[in-house]
Amino acid sequence: MTPTRNGFTLVELMIAIALVGIICSIGLVHAGADRDRLQLDAAARRLRLGLERARLSARRHQQACAVALVAGGWVAADHASLPPCSGAALSLQEGVGQAAIKVHTNLPSVLRVSANGLLLDGGTTVLSHPRVTGRRCLVVSLPLGISRVGRYAASPSADGEALRSSQCLPLLQEG
Repeated sequence: MTPTRNGFTLVELMIAIALVGIICSIGLVHAGADRDRLQLDAAARRLRLGLERARLSARRHQQACAVALVAGGWVAADHASLPPCSGAALSLQEGVGQAAIKVHTNLPSVLRVSANGLLLDGGTTVLSHPRVTGRRCLVVSLPLGISRVGRYAASPSADGEALRSSQCLPLLQEG
């Protein structure tokens, strides 16, 4: 009479667990990269949203106001002749424990918004993430203060190179 097997051997179970672990870790690595890219995209959207809030505040109150961009996001500006734009203060990141988004900008220290919501100052801002190869950018063009978000094609300020709005390409061209 031959003995019957009613289960798996210890070696078979260990191999199965190892394979499941490897498969799960591959998914986690890709999820982490996607999360970092989404964090960078969200920061770019929040950068533009802060500008829109400043413009809406000026129009709503029919009064010129000011806002400033710092490393963490938009803050109420200390300007001698203009009040801060209400509701424009906005952090670039939401969660705790996220990798820091780096901000490179040639915007003036205080952005002025006219009473009818036009941005009176312009420049380029580039956002980068330590674990993402691509960079996001925001360009504020004068004379109307129109802003656009895109991807930055050059390396910002690594060798002291000035930021250029021509390097801020539309997101649709990203491959």
